[in-house]
Amino acid sequence: MALAAARVANGQTYTFSSCKNAVTLTIKIDSFIQKPVSNSIGGGQHGTTYIFTGDYVFTANGSTQTYSSVISGGALNYTTAGNNLTEFMLQSVDPNVPLIASLQGVGDIIPDGLPPQVLPPLSQWNSTTGDYIQRASTFYPIDTLAACSSSSTGTATPTITNIISASAFGGSSAIAPGTWIEIYGTELAPDTRGWGTSDFKGSNAPTSLDGVQVSINGEKAFISYIASNPGQINAQIPSDIPFGGQLQITVVNNGVNSNAYAVTVNGVEPGLLAPASFKVGGNQYVVALLPDGNYDLPSGAISGVASRPGKPGETIIMYGIGFGLVKPPWAAGNIAPANETLILPVQFLFGQTPAATSFAGLAPGLVGLYQFNVVVPPVADNNLLPVTFNVGGITGKQTLFVAVHQ
Repeated sequence: MALAAARVANGQTYTFSSCKNAVTLTIKIDSFIQKPVSNSIGGGQHGTTYIFTGDYVFTANGSTQTYSSVISGGALNYTTAGNNLTEFMLQSVDPNVPLIASLQGVGDIIPDGLPPQVLPPLSQWNSTTGDYIQRASTFYPIDTLAACSSSSTGTATPTITNIISASAFGGSSAIAPGTWIEIYGTELAPDTRGWGTSDFKGSNAPTSLDGVQVSINGEKAFISYIASNPGQINAQIPSDIPFGGQLQITVVNNGVNSNAYAVTVNGVEPGLLAPASFKVGGNQYVVALLPDGNYDLPSGAISGVASRPGKPGETIIMYGIGFGLVKPPWAAGNIAPANETLILPVQFLFGQTPAATSFAGLAPGLVGLYQFNVVVPPVADNNLLPVTFNVGGITGKQTLFVAVHQ
């Protein structure tokens, strides 16, 4: 029977660990090939077979061995009866890497034996027998997962040490519904990567990357980036969370829960895109795109960045987060369509001069970013012209500049 095309597993890391015998096998699955249909293997059991490629790291008796680009045979076995037994097994086919790992669980852990994009974390497997790591003829049983508690997952407890709104947009200690945040800490993720097209379901952003999840007030956030060292998660907050007080944010990494971290949630907490790379001579310029593709900066201000001062009457485009609800209603975690406009009024000042805004709403084709099309007002030439803004009367906290010449 022909094999299906190879599927990328997004570098998913799976760790099998025995706290009883201090033995750990970590397998980073890079890709797999599966047969297109499952097969009956008798006794009411069915199985789907695979070929996996990935890296093995095996630790026993205080020593560690690392094997790269290992080819493994694999299987997902399940029964069709209720309360079924599901098994996930990986076995290296390289004679120089004599390692096998198997997990079993009761319940519909893998529905119909078909793999999800990210396989269930170790914590979801609940069998107390039949789970093992094997090397050659020696078995290392994971005989009581529950008794090992979090150590049985091979993942240390994730710890949150700080949360801010996205740093390129001002890095506020308070957040708002639908805004982007950065979570910092330790053991937050098994690897480092950003989301990809395959992580989306239609226009819906992922709520899990490689077993990493973020929750606020019991709702899942949408995750765009994870990093293992130093620990960081970038996530978009759901748009329907309550505001006007503090809420708890938690992280789950490979089934292990972090501490709860309290953040203040305001109705709006506006910030404009102004990364550190746009700081010139100690002055922070906002990212403002001119109609010809140049950025609104003093000419040549940043090496490699095409720039020139804006002119009165030109429309510049700026981006932001934390500006509040839009109409028609649009939920966080979805790629925005066109014509989603802000409900609250927004105002921009160039120095003391108000600027007209031709569009203020969600940036079409993006997730959770606001776009502002602002007409440069008639002001005197100035390479360091302050830009201030407010939404619904709430003033942004950043100190920002643009350059304007006639």
